[in-house]
Amino acid sequence: MTRKEYTKLVKAHRLRGEKTIAACGAVLVDGLTAYAAAHKIGIEESTISRALARLRRPLCPHCGQPIRLGGEA
Repeated sequence: MTRKEYTKLVKAHRLRGEKTIAACGAVLVDGLTAYAAAHKIGIEESTISRALARLRRPLCPHCGQPIRLGGEA
């Protein structure tokens, strides 16, 4: 994934938190593991895992908003 694609994905999912965004970028763009990114950025690995799960949600092809999957509130 390119940095530009990642930036669009972050905006579409409304991801917040400077460290979270940086850590997820390290995983998705730079190819680090969540473990390595957590230690590099200084946040918990679980925070990165939750954010990555959120970023994996598909986007609506018409409006570009994240699609809520069954069972989510």
